[in-house]
Amino acid sequence: MKKVSEMLIAVSGDLLKSVDNLEEMQAHLDLVKTAWNMSLSSGKKRNGRLKKFIESQRGWAPSIEALEGLEWEFRRIMQQKDKLFPTVKKKVEFATAIEEDTNDYIIRAYFTNGAEPPPIT
Repeated sequence: MKKVSEMLIAVSGDLLKSVDNLEEMQAHLDLVKTAWNMSLSSGKKRNGRLKKFIESQRGWAPSIEALEGLEWEFRRIMQQKDKLFPTVKKKVEFATAIEEDTNDYIIRAYFTNGAEPPPIT
């Protein structure tokens, strides 16, 4: 099995490639993690969770188009997760980006399993 970080990168498409700084990288990584975890639900439950999440973002979105784009991105990530890792049913508990150099990041992530997160070095 691949590392959790590799799986998140695989389902993210270009989302983790198009960042300007560490804060933006972490925000995009959080989006990927949330979409992954949402993809663990099926059918109506998944759609209901997505609609609730999108609605919760309404106050921060600059436009309705931005909300629609966010929903599209979530659906795309969930489809990628379903396609690439259909048998992986574990929740991503922890995902963080660490800046090694300007525009060079390491991603550390792990699934829920009751263990403590690995140390960040």
